[in-house]
Amino acid sequence: MIIVVLAAFALMAESTPAAQSAPTPAATAVSAPASGAATTPARAADNPMAMVCKSEPVLGSRLPTKRCRTQGDIAQQRLDDRAALERAQIRIDPGH
Repeated sequence: MIIVVLAAFALMAESTPAAQSAPTPAATAVSAPASGAATTPARAADNPMAMVCKSEPVLGSRLPTKRCRTQGDIAQQRLDDRAALERAQIRIDPGH
């Protein structure tokens, strides 16, 4: 039990903002490709192969789980969910 608590404190100490170093401006600057087209964060969001990680809550647990998916997978899931919702709303009761 004590080992688990000590391990949790060690993980929390590693994830504190003071322990994380802030990126330098040179590291965060985006260099323009040789073709002259500038890469912007908006274009990175349009890339279907870009990975996006989110912490999602788990029913019955206080600890969220981290789920990583590509932008393409997220867009496809959004389309599938919308289609399923529309199919459920269009169903007509044959008895009436």
